[in-house]
This record gives sequence, C-alpha cells and structure tokens, in this order.
Amino acid sequence: MIKDYIREDLQEFIPYHAPVKEYDIKLDANENPYPHNEKIISEAKKWLEDCNNLRRYPDTDCNELRETLAKYWQVNKENVICSVGSDQLIDSLLKVFLEPEDKVLMPTPSFSMYKLATKLNRGTPIEFNLNDDFSYDVNKIIDLYHKEHPKCVFICTPNNPTGNIITDNDVEKLLNVIKCPLIIDEAYGEYIEESMIGKVKDHENLIVLKTFSKAYGLAGLRVGYGIASKSMIDAINIVIPPYHLNALSQFLARTVLENDAEYDNKIKEIVRNRKWLSDNLQTIKYVEKVYPSYANYLLIKVSDYSIVEVLENKRILVRGYGEQGELANCIRITVGTEDENKKLIKEMKKYLDLPR
Repeated sequence: MIKDYIREDLQEFIPYHAPVKEYDIKLDANENPYPHNEKIISEAKKWLEDCNNLRRYPDTDCNELRETLAKYWQVNKENVICSVGSDQLIDSLLKVFLEPEDKVLMPTPSFSMYKLATKLNRGTPIEFNLNDDFSYDVNKIIDLYHKEHPKCVFICTPNNPTGNIITDNDVEKLLNVIKCPLIIDEAYGEYIEESMIGKVKDHENLIVLKTFSKAYGLAGLRVGYGIASKSMIDAINIVIPPYHLNALSQFLARTVLENDAEYDNKIKEIVRNRKWLSDNLQTIKYVEKVYPSYANYLLIKVSDYSIVEVLENKRILVRGYGEQGELANCIRITVGTEDENKKLIKEMKKYLDLPR
C-alpha cells in the first residue's frame, strides 16, 4: 500500500481543496470583481503574439518585476522576492527556518495556510485567539512568544476572514520583543492606507507579504511577493525553485503595477460598495452581526445558516464556515460590483418570505 510509505505525520492529513461550483455571482474568494481595462488586455495580447515569450524559460530571478516593485515601494531590488502567490512564500519561509517540531505562532481565526504549511514542514502550530471582536491582543502574543519560543510568528492584517487590522504601534511593540522571523501578511493591504513595509529597513527579521491576487485582479496568474532585509531574502532564496514564476505572470504583474491609478479607483469603489453592503446586511433580520472590515469582504454572523445553501441554489456563492467552531454560523461575503451586491441583498431578503 502506498499509504504505508507516506510520512507518518501526514497519513491522516486532509489536503486543502477549493471546490469548483457553478455560479452567476461569485462572492466567495475575495477576488476583484472588475474586468481589466483594454490597455492591460491589449498588452497581454501583444505579449502572446511573440512566440519567444512562450518558448523560452522565464527569468528565474524575476528581475524586471522586482525592479518595478522596488521602485513602487522605494526599496532596493535586493529587498524584494517574487513567488507563485504569497502561499509559496509562506511555505518557503517555513521550509527554510523550521527544524522538526519547531513552533510557529499564528492567529485564529485566520488564513488556513499558516497552519497547513507549518504541519507540512514538520512544525508545530501554536494558535493565539483573537479577542471577541477579532482584534489583536498584542500583550497576549508577547506573553505566548516568551512562553513558547517560536521559530516564526505570523500576523495577518487585514485579517482573513475577520477583516480587522493590527495597528502600527502594536507592530512596533512586537518588533521590540520578537527576534525570530515576523511575517506580516498584507494580502489585503491595498484596502487600507498604510503598510508595514517602511519598517523593513530597521528590522532584519521582518518580512511583509503582498499579492496581486486581490486588489489587482490577477488571482488566475498567482503572483505574490515579499519585501524584507537582504539577509531574509537570501535565506528564502535557498529553497525557492528555479523558474518558479511563469513569464506571463511576471509581465502582467509589472504592467498592472505600472498602471496602478486605474486599480486605485477600483479599490475606492470597492470600499464604497463595502459600506453600502454592510449597511444593507444589517437590515436583514437573520443577520445577527456584521463585523467591521478593512478589506474587500465582510464577515457576518447569521441565525439561520441554511442561507448559504439557498444562495448557492440561486447561483450566488459566498464562503460559509459551518455551524460549529469559532466561526460557527459565520459567512464571509466578498464585496462585489454594485449590481452583484444588490442582487445578493435581494435574494437574502427574499429568503425571509420563504416558508419554513
């Protein structure tokens, strides 16, 4: 039996799968709902017309994309590393730093890949609970750091799926104490007006993770990156495979960033739509709570969880978290276009009139 040869600690491991479902409105994966403009599409077509772009291996060091990112964030190119989504950087960080059974601190509830990647790299996840309102308790994190002596610490801001952030002052408190790699995941950072990237120059152990999958609408191309000290980047490069990020992904990420004003406008529109969606969700009787969010999604708690299935039958996808656990009866809803949001609210209100 092949299973007998699998690592003992992985024999009962359940891999992550994202189900593929039919939909008319997709509000379950925090993607940008707007199409790219004609200029971006035209540049992509031109790139595809050059047969060398497909026949030749990509630049394994992503030099042009790193230069563009370095200029954008006002750092040196040696402070930038690119990856296949930020997931690859999460895995690579743990791969390069963890010895078997080393501990990794991470928030809960939060992005599931921190825990999965820790286990896959033979580490021990140590989760710290967020407060009842999902805010960070920095003193709790510091106390746990002193108690557990972890090899790495993860912070997600805005946090997925709760939408809360950690403040600049609280990050400073952590940096004054934590000596191991501190990983700040800013996958949704474009939806707030600050980033922790400015702290990288003063803290060798800090790395900030970013992605083009959310605000920039390139989820299908899987482009992530990190900004950190040269020593941190050099360490991660030990385990990054060659030719990891394909050439089209590198080109379009660079093209999108060079036209960021267009995306800034869409980000502002999403923030406006988030306010409208939040206000209208609060008028629905079975919506018990709408949590404040700084990202492109809202987490809500409902008294009747069957609404998830009802919406799916209407070909509207949202992200449900089940009826048990710390996110019991919670649903994460991506902020869609104005039209998508109105259709969602209409169907959710219709559900009130259905016979039970």
